[in-house]
Amino acid sequence: MKNKIKIGLIGCGRVAENHILAIKECEWAEIAAVSGGRHAQELGERIGVPVLSGDEICESSLVDALCILTPPEFHYIYAMKGIEAGKHVLVEKPVSFSDREIEEMSIAAKKNKVVCMPGHSYIYLPELIRMKRALEGKRLGVPAYVYLSEMYYMPKELAVKYTGPETDVLCHQLYLCLAFLGMPMRTTAFRTCIEGKENETDGAQVSVMLEYAQGTIVQIFVTWAAEDCSSEPWTFKIKIIGNKGCMSFSRRDFMEKTDVEYEQSLYQEMFNEEMKWFVEKCILEEKQPISTMEDAKKVCLLHKAIVKAINEKVVVEGL
Repeated sequence: MKNKIKIGLIGCGRVAENHILAIKECEWAEIAAVSGGRHAQELGERIGVPVLSGDEICESSLVDALCILTPPEFHYIYAMKGIEAGKHVLVEKPVSFSDREIEEMSIAAKKNKVVCMPGHSYIYLPELIRMKRALEGKRLGVPAYVYLSEMYYMPKELAVKYTGPETDVLCHQLYLCLAFLGMPMRTTAFRTCIEGKENETDGAQVSVMLEYAQGTIVQIFVTWAAEDCSSEPWTFKIKIIGNKGCMSFSRRDFMEKTDVEYEQSLYQEMFNEEMKWFVEKCILEEKQPISTMEDAKKVCLLHKAIVKAINEKVVVEGL
């Protein structure tokens, strides 16, 4: 009989609620403790678990694994503390903006024989696993064009809590590109603000182009400046066009009525599927994540190249 994996949450902001729901849906996991931020006390009392300091939860015998849900600048320190204390860790995206830190996390996890898994959540949706397998099996032939978008209006009261879409959003599209196609040869990118200013939503937008050796062109567009209210909204959209077939995905493919509005059910489902993989596949069955820490390192390197392309208005080669 397996024992449930006891999970501690470090970081109690908005995304913690998604992880709490995911843990509740996972048969072999339960929340054991929480830590971090001004919301920790309220959250601990609400779900009935101890509230510990960051150092305490990393070392506590109450937990077997940690979900590190803090802002990115704190990921490394808590991941390393947890790993060195023998805890498995799931590190939210973006794992780090330092490839050296990601490499050190990966080395430490191997040394301590624990799981260190990046929070690359979308790739765990069955629809996107199907895309990945179709590409690997050449069922679409050679991809000619791949399009990925994420667009919504970001209210100012939320926007001020983040850096920008190229920092807080773009990594989703980058790890999906890696899962589908691997590393590109070159990239260029543009960042704009509506009317040339960070408008009332702090609504920057970023366009990225990637070129692959086989001739595939990838276009990524992420924005906080506007909502797509058209008949087929590109809230989160992927389209793959190959010379022998094509596939598409939208996060709005499954809309579910709640008490107050329609909800994008696939958004929570990706957290549920990610958590199941972390607990059941990686920890209990000792299998690899679909998207690994090596992928997280490549995302970091790609992000650096994109920032360079934006700032210097150049094409970055030799990725």
